[in-house]
Amino acid sequence: MVYSQNAVIVWDTGQGARKGYLIVMSKIDEILASTSNRHYPLPDKKWKYFQQWHDTLFFHWEVPVYFLREHIPKEIELDTFNNMSWVSLVAFEVKNMRFRNAPALPYISNFHEINIRTYVIKDEIPGIYMFSIETDKLIEVLLTRIFIGLPYQRSAIKRSAKKIVSKNTAKNQRLDVTIGNTRPLTEKTALDYWLTERHSLYETCENKICRFDIHHKEWDLKDLNVSINDILYDAGKFSLSILPDKIHYSKKLDVILWGKEET
Repeated sequence: MVYSQNAVIVWDTGQGARKGYLIVMSKIDEILASTSNRHYPLPDKKWKYFQQWHDTLFFHWEVPVYFLREHIPKEIELDTFNNMSWVSLVAFEVKNMRFRNAPALPYISNFHEINIRTYVIKDEIPGIYMFSIETDKLIEVLLTRIFIGLPYQRSAIKRSAKKIVSKNTAKNQRLDVTIGNTRPLTEKTALDYWLTERHSLYETCENKICRFDIHHKEWDLKDLNVSINDILYDAGKFSLSILPDKIHYSKKLDVILWGKEET
């Protein structure tokens, strides 16, 4: 039997089964062929990781540039929309994270994440820069730092269908939201695209700037009714303690990731 070179091998380890079976994810080729939402070509090398983002919640704030400029590396330029920068809180559940052609492990491959990001550009490639990346599992902090190179921190994240509560005592960061009903976007605006269709992440790697490339199909965004009971995060000089200017929600997204590359 011939399989696509972009296939992902998934082993079923559930219910105590020892004998795995192969499921070829033909969606990978489909995702790689869908590039109309990208700002630059796909990397000319094999991807390394696959994961799914479930129940993604976006809170977006419009922020004057001077709140952020001194708090991102000088090699990176803040990207702006109508001369204003933006900061976003993004909360989601990662499922089925795996290396290329390796099995997804039930405990390690599934976790919650909350990140705080702003929007940047380098070498004409737009992307994001993280002020904070949190997860609920210590093993994920260790593995992502070792294998991927991202500075994850542990936070006590609890999530249900209608609730997200997180507390990071070490950084004095917290979140408490009640999730309501979703509804279709009346219109996907240029700002909606600008905030969500980002396919690179910039990070400082041993005094150099690294770029992590990702790819996915265009986000299927929804409006969301949500009650913010408590929120406190910092992004530069800006405090995420007020109501966001914009909110998005997406049910599920399949994501392909490449390794870090010095820019």
